[in-house]
Order: sequence, then C-alpha cells, then structure tokens
Amino acid sequence: MKNLVLIFLSLIIFFACNQTEKELPFQALEYDVYMGDNLAGYHKSYKDEAGYFSFVFEFNDRGRGPYLEEKIHLNSEGLMDELKIKGHNYLKDSVNEKFTFDEKVAEWKSKSEKGTVSSDGKAFYIPVNGTFGSSELLMRKLLDAKDKTISLLPSGTAKIADVKNVQINDNLNLNLVEVTGLDFTPTYVWMDDEKRFFASVSSWLSCIRSGYDTLRTQLLDIQTDKRKDYYNKLAKQLTERPTGPVVIKNVNIFDVKSSAILDNKTVVVRENKIANIFSEDESIPNATLTIDGTGKTLLPGLFDMHGHLDRTDGILNLAGGVTSTRDLANSLELLEIKEEFDNNLSIGPRVLVMSGFIDQAGPYAGPLGKIVSSLEEGLEAIDFYKERGYQQIKLYSSIDPDWVKPLAERAHEQNLRLSGHIPAFMRAEQAVVNGYDEIQHVNMLVLNFLSDTIDTRTPLRFSMVAEHARNIDLKSHEFKGFIKLLKENNIVVDPTVSIFEGLMASLPGEPSPMLKEILNRLPVQVKRGYFSGGLPIPEGKLGQYKESYEKLLEIVNELHINGITIVPGTDAMAGFSLHKELENYVKAGIPNAEVLKIATLVSAEVIGVQDQLGSIEEGKLADLILVDGNPLENISDIRRVELTMKDGKIYKPAELYEAIGVKHFE
Repeated sequence: MKNLVLIFLSLIIFFACNQTEKELPFQALEYDVYMGDNLAGYHKSYKDEAGYFSFVFEFNDRGRGPYLEEKIHLNSEGLMDELKIKGHNYLKDSVNEKFTFDEKVAEWKSKSEKGTVSSDGKAFYIPVNGTFGSSELLMRKLLDAKDKTISLLPSGTAKIADVKNVQINDNLNLNLVEVTGLDFTPTYVWMDDEKRFFASVSSWLSCIRSGYDTLRTQLLDIQTDKRKDYYNKLAKQLTERPTGPVVIKNVNIFDVKSSAILDNKTVVVRENKIANIFSEDESIPNATLTIDGTGKTLLPGLFDMHGHLDRTDGILNLAGGVTSTRDLANSLELLEIKEEFDNNLSIGPRVLVMSGFIDQAGPYAGPLGKIVSSLEEGLEAIDFYKERGYQQIKLYSSIDPDWVKPLAERAHEQNLRLSGHIPAFMRAEQAVVNGYDEIQHVNMLVLNFLSDTIDTRTPLRFSMVAEHARNIDLKSHEFKGFIKLLKENNIVVDPTVSIFEGLMASLPGEPSPMLKEILNRLPVQVKRGYFSGGLPIPEGKLGQYKESYEKLLEIVNELHINGITIVPGTDAMAGFSLHKELENYVKAGIPNAEVLKIATLVSAEVIGVQDQLGSIEEGKLADLILVDGNPLENISDIRRVELTMKDGKIYKPAELYEAIGVKHFE
C-alpha cells in the first residue's frame, strides 16, 4: 500500500487556474483515469453557462478515491477570482474548499487550512483538493507568461524549466512541460498545441484524454527518459567517490551486537569496505579523506523494509541515512530503478529485495503487478517474478483464501518468501498455517480477532480496527495463542505502525503525526498535503480511535517481548517516515538499542545479508551513517544525519536535501 494519498497529492498538488476564453478556446473534453493498467475513473472538463471552468474528477482505488467537482472563474484579465471545490477526498472525507479574490484581497478556506492576504491578483491559488483541471489552467498561464514563472498562493513560485515538443505517430503534436516549484523534483504535464491538458502519466496514477489510452506507455517512456536525465545529473553532482582510503576519526561507534557505544574509535574505509577499526592510541594510515567524528555517532546504514520506490525516494532515503531497502510492490520499472541505484545513475539505496505483487482481479484489485483471474495464473505469476530476479512474493487483499496454500508452496519451491496482506474473509492465523512467512501491517493482526466476515478489501480494514482495536485483551488466551503461533512458525511482522497514527488520530487542519516534526523543512506545496487528516472520524469517537492506535503500539511491544521478529517499514514518505517508525517503537516500550538493532542487523538477517551489512565490522560493506548526537540515548537523534556512506561512496544529506527543496536539520 503505497500511501496513495501521497501519490495522488503529488500528481495534482501543482494545480491552479487561468486564461481568457478569447485568447484560448475551451471545448469540453473527457479523460480516463488509470491506477496502474486498470481503468479506475474519469476526468471531465468543460465551461458552463455561467462562464465557470468546470471539472469533475473521480476514481476508485480499492474502495478509496476522490469525487471532486471543481469550478473556477477567471476575471477579464484571465486571472482567477473564484474557486469552489466540493465532494470527498481520497479517504472519503468531505471536501468544501473555496478561494476568492476581490479588491486586492485573496482569501481561501478548506477543512485543512484558511488564510487571507493582500494580493495584486496575479498569484495563482493552489487548491489542496484540486483536480487536473486547475492544473491545466495553471499550465496554460505558465506557457503564456513572459518568463514562464508565476507566483503561487498561499506561497511559492512555479516555473517552467523546459518544454519538449514530441511528435506521436506522425499525426499528434504534444508538449511535455517540465515545471519546478510544486514538489520535491520537477513535475511533468503533457499539453497539446492548443494549450489544453492532454495527460499526466505515471506507473501508479495516470489521466489521459479519452480515445488515446493506448499512448500511456509511450508517453511514460518519453517522460521517464527525461526524468532519468534529471536524476543522473544530480547523481554526478552530489556523489563523492573517494580515490583512496577514507578515515573517520574520533568517532563513537554503535556496536549492534553488544548494544553498546564504543568510544573514540577510528574507522578506515578502503574502496567499498570497512578495512580497519582502530582505538585512539593506534597508528592511523594515510587517507585521501579524513572526517572528524568528534561528538558524533557512527552507525550502520538503516534499512527500510517496506517501500514502494521511485527515484525521489532514493534521495530522501540516503539523506535520512537509509542505505538498504525492500520494495513491497511496484511496477516493472523497479528493475530499472534498482539498476540505476546500483550503478549510481540515480542517487538511491540498495534495493535488496524486490517483491512481486499478486492480487485477484475484481473491483478491489491492487493497482500494480500481476492481477490474476485464476489460481493457475497466480502460479504463473510467481514463476514470472522468479525469472526476473525477484526475491519475494506479496499477496494482496482480494486473493481467494483457498489459493494461499498452493501459492505459498509454489513460492517456496522457487525459494521465494511469501508475505502480504491477509486476504479478505481469512484470518491471519489461517494465512500462517497455509504458508505465510511474513505479515504486512499491524492492522492485519488486529483483524484476526474481529469477524472473518469483514470485507477487508475495502477501507473497513482501517475503520474496523479504529473502532475495535482498543478492546483487544493482550493477556487473553486467544491473543497469547496467536502470538505462540507466530513464534512457532518464525513469522516476521512488518508493522508500519506509524501510518495508522495518521489514519486514526489525525483531524483535518492538524499536521500529520507522522511528519509533524519536519513539516517546516519541506517545500511549501508538499507541506500543505499533510494537514488533510486521516479517516473520517465519526463525531465523538476521536478519543476511541486514539485509544485504538495506542493499542497498536502495545501490540508491537508484545510482539517484541515474545520474540517475534519485527522489521521497520514506512509505506510512506521515504527517510523521514522511518525515523518516525523507530521513534514509535521506542514509544511502544522497546529499548533504543534494540530498536536500532531492528533497523540494522535484524533487518539484514531477515534478508540474509548479515555477513555483509547491518553492523560495523571489519570486512563488511561500507554502508555507514554519521549522526550528530547519540540515538542510543535519544532515538530522535537518528534524524540528525550529517553524512551517509553507501558502498564506499559519500553523500552529504544537507546537499541532498537542498537539491529537492528540503531544509537540513538545525
């Protein structure tokens, strides 16, 4: 589950409006919306009788998804003076957003924010809940601007960095518009020669003009090549490749195996390996580069065991000290991304596990991977992934419970681990008995104690947990028996507990609990997306939902106390979300040293790379992070990464963050 709220926001967050009808005609157009390769919704664009630019946007993603009606009015100069958006957002919470400009005053209000500023009317308001329609109007205005730049409201600036003209099939002329100032990295929008929106494409969510659906792959390939060039330039600029030994002196080392700090040591790295670890009184070899680690802590690079990687995630991961990752569902583009990270064509961590995604066809099927209609197709999908070098299979919520055992047997025959969601109408204990090696998300454990009639293909897998998790008795015979079953079968649990705080204990207008500590460091248009709240919370139930979240933390601690292996995953914004996950493990009651071990050596052991990674020892690969502070005493110091080394290459987080518009820690 790739926090599709975030992906949706990242695709539409740059939207605003404009242009006069006299200058540019605006005929009614319709578009198809895809999740992966599945037709999931529509977008309609027209101008109504009252002169409003009107848009309707809807898609369904496993029972989630927005329905938005957006109306925008432009004044005689083609500038926005009114916007109205109604409907519901991705998580089905109601939307009522408004913007007005009148007599030099701009005013806006939604469930997540409100503001009033003096304005000359030439800045474009970016709606929190906008559609591809408001994006289109912004692009039209940007294309006509003399310097291809527009000021934004509430703040910021959008700028066209490049326009690439592309001929498609010799009869369609399109323009790939690259825009900066709206996200961490450039945003890409396809426009036609009449300056009308044609498509926004990605491997997750795409919107394309009806009748041209077959062009999605072709447009995405062209766009991806453009994006690769951007990331390759960053990799060349921001990667330091030492030509000889690197010495990190006067540094305190976190020794994972003893859970202790080794004071005032010197570490020598040659090429991509840890060559020596010296005490202060030993002679130190000559070095090409010497780094003073006085007052700082050197740790093994961190592992994120639940990612859905794209190229921007690579930068966020290394800046946050994450040098190893496990991808738990992606498009086949993952093969290219992994190769780019491995060869430093893009900045990114090691992708040690690629997990092939399988779900059963139907109204709630997942958006990516292999969507199968029979058990035989499922077995063939496992073979497909094995042939392409995948190490794991992830099953999803629509899988027929009767298929789990034969799918697990095939995966194990192919030497692949099997993990995933617990299929709907099946209990976690049944999935374990039938061959699961690992369970994703702590809510799937809670559902084991609720009715097996709950259709967990839908958002009920969140709302029922929010309603009832607080009532689970962790000392009951039933719960203890379940824990025993997990232990006897060596089940690994990937809790991703932090995402549930955002879902179950967050209201619109409040900062997301997962990222509230760092929101002021983010680009303003990214930051705004993290005030939209989580699940719609019935009146009077916020306290109950928060109690249920606290129970999830207690469950995580019970897993650890009882010797169940847990691994830290995010399923959300890379880097920063892993820091929060580790903080939440400490909040749950797990000691700092054990949390750090979970994020390093334990994760390496689960993957099977403990002989190369996961601890600072002579002969191991040089994946290291230098932290300003001591996370053994204060786990939040894990956020203060000053230097990241991956495979002997050096990255400075301050520079990585600056490249994507993020402030470094203070």
